[in-house]
Amino acid sequence: MKPISLLSSLLLLSFFPKAEEINFLSSEKRQVIEQQQKINESEHEKLRYNWLSPLNLKGSYSYDKSASGNYHSDLKTLSGSISQDIFRSGGIIYQIEYADAKIQTETIALHQQIATLNNQLFSALLNYRKKRYELEQSTKKIDNYDIEIFIKRHLFEAGKADITELNNALMNKSGELKTSTALRYEISRQRLEIAKLSDIDPDTFVLPVFTLVKEEEFLKNHLDLRYARSQNQTYESLYHVTQSSYLPSIAINGSAGYQEYDPKELPNGYSGTFYSAGVSLSLPLAYNASAAIQESKAAYLKQAAESADAERTTRASYAQSLELIESYRHYIAITRKNLALYDDLITATKAGNDAGTKTGYDLQTITNSKAIEEYTIKINEINIQLELSKLHFAINASKETL
Repeated sequence: MKPISLLSSLLLLSFFPKAEEINFLSSEKRQVIEQQQKINESEHEKLRYNWLSPLNLKGSYSYDKSASGNYHSDLKTLSGSISQDIFRSGGIIYQIEYADAKIQTETIALHQQIATLNNQLFSALLNYRKKRYELEQSTKKIDNYDIEIFIKRHLFEAGKADITELNNALMNKSGELKTSTALRYEISRQRLEIAKLSDIDPDTFVLPVFTLVKEEEFLKNHLDLRYARSQNQTYESLYHVTQSSYLPSIAINGSAGYQEYDPKELPNGYSGTFYSAGVSLSLPLAYNASAAIQESKAAYLKQAAESADAERTTRASYAQSLELIESYRHYIAITRKNLALYDDLITATKAGNDAGTKTGYDLQTITNSKAIEEYTIKINEINIQLELSKLHFAINASKETL
C-alpha cells in the first residue's frame, strides 16, 4: 500500500464508529449502522481509484473457408490492452482528495445518525424518570386535596364554610387526577420510545451524569459544524476535479498479445507475439466548460458561507442552553430555601399536634407539601440533565462514562 493510502486508511479507521457508540442501541439498529459503514468504505475505495483504467483482455478464434472449398484457415488471438491517464493537470490528485473528503463527510454523517439515536434514547430515559417523579408528586398533591376536601366538607356541613370552597377543592382534585392520568400515559409513551431504540430496562438502568461542555470544545467538535466543514472540503475538491477535467491530459496506450495463423492447405502460416505502445495528448474543448466550472465553484463558495453561518447559529444555541440551565438552577435554589421553611413548619406543627393545638391533618399536609417541593428539585435536576445531554450528544456519538 502506498504511504498516502496507508495514512488515509489509518485516519479513516480512527474516525469510523466504535462499538461503544452503538452499544446501547438495539441489535437491528446496530446492524443498519454497521452495513452503512461498509457501504461507505466500498464507495470510498471505488471512488478513490476510479481514475485507474481497466486492463482489457481479449481472446478470439476464427475459422475461414474459401468459396471454392479448397482452402481452410484458423486464426487464434489472445491480447491485452490499456489506455491509462498519467496526467490530468492535477485531476488525479484532486480525485483522490475528493474521495477522502467525501468519505470523511459520510462518516461524520454516520456519527450524526448515531448521536441522534443515542440522544433520543437518553432523552427518553431521562423523561421516563422525570415523568415518574411528576406522577409521584401528583400523588402527593392528590393526598393534600383529599385532606382539604375532608376538612371543607365538615366545615360546610357545620355551616362554617361556603359551598364554593368545597367545590374549588373538588375541582382541584379533579384537575390533578386528570394530570395523573396524562402522566401515566406519558410514562408508557416514553417506555415505548425506549423500546424502539434499545433493550434497556428503564426501571433498573442507572442513568449517567452529564456535565457541561465548554463553549470552545462545543464549537470545535460540534458534529453539525464538523459535517459542514468536511462538506466544504468535499465541494472544494469536486470544484478542482471539475476544473481539471477541462484541462490537458496525457495518457499512455499499450497492447500486447499472441497470434497464431494456420492456413491449412497453404504455406506461410505464422505464430508469435505482437505489441504496440504510444502516448496521447488530449485537450477537451467543451462549449459549457466555463459554465460547469463556475457552477462547481459557486457550490463550493455557497457551502463555505453556510459553514460560517452554521457556526454563528451554533454559538447562539449554546448560549441559549446556558441560559436555560441557569434558570433551572435558580429555580432549584429557591425551592431549597422553601424546604428549610417547611422543616421549621413541620417542627412547629409536630409540637402543636403534641400539645393538641394542631391536627394530624395539618402535619400530613405540611409533610406532603415538603415532598412536593423535593420532587420539584428532582424534576428540575433532570431538566438540567436533559439540556446537558443535548449539548453532549451534539459533539459526541456516545456517552463515554457508561
